[in-house]
Amino acid sequence: ILSSLAVAGVAFPLHLPQDAQALVQFPQRLHNRYIMVRHGESELEVRHKIQSNPGMKYDVTWSLTEAGRAQMHSAARTIQEELDVTPGWIYTSNFQRAYQSALILREDCYLLFADMRTEFSGLLDPRKMGALELQDISTMDLVWENDLQDISSRPPAVTSSLEPTASTESCLDLYRRAIECFSRLEGSMFGEDIVLVSHGDTLSLFCAALYGTDLGRHHLDWAFEPGQVRLVDITKAPQNNEYDPKDIRGTLAIPPTGADA
Repeated sequence: ILSSLAVAGVAFPLHLPQDAQALVQFPQRLHNRYIMVRHGESELEVRHKIQSNPGMKYDVTWSLTEAGRAQMHSAARTIQEELDVTPGWIYTSNFQRAYQSALILREDCYLLFADMRTEFSGLLDPRKMGALELQDISTMDLVWENDLQDISSRPPAVTSSLEPTASTESCLDLYRRAIECFSRLEGSMFGEDIVLVSHGDTLSLFCAALYGTDLGRHHLDWAFEPGQVRLVDITKAPQNNEYDPKDIRGTLAIPPTGADA
């Protein structure tokens, strides 16, 4: 084609432009800052239960507790006062406990309803736990142990499901979710401070993906307690092509020896 254009006398660049990248590649410099917020304490935490089935996402049984609502008011103060951030957008999981948390953040951070987006595609959903649904939260210890051994391992599936594997997710599945989530946000916004309200394993694996750390250690390096806030700021070029875990403000990913975690 180029030789034909040359014969026709059409000018073209000496060097062809690089191929456009539609997806982010972790770790890389980002256009926006992201405030990660785990939902406040809900009845699930009080009863020590796991709930990840999208079919039960609107069940008010698992609403925020009074303590959970207080945690979200505190999270809003952390965002505005400690981190000195004025968020422009809130994106939230549409599971009841996360959505209720986002509503409190929206009001306390003085955002309009138009500045809040409910994520219906499942990108901010909790990690699918399959047969562990409504089991005791202590069963997560085995899931995390398996994560350390193999990032493609999954919780036990629901064997009665038409698609048993669709009922569970591995670390790699959440990594793919992170790629899609941040590719969308980075491709549509620039220079924004965006709050993401989601769930424990989802947020810890998102952080591991963003910073290029071991996915299998997500629950050790980037664990989120109910109501916890972290600001991910990778808007500056890294030194020596490596991101410092301390770039996450509000907490240390890897505390120095002798320091409180």
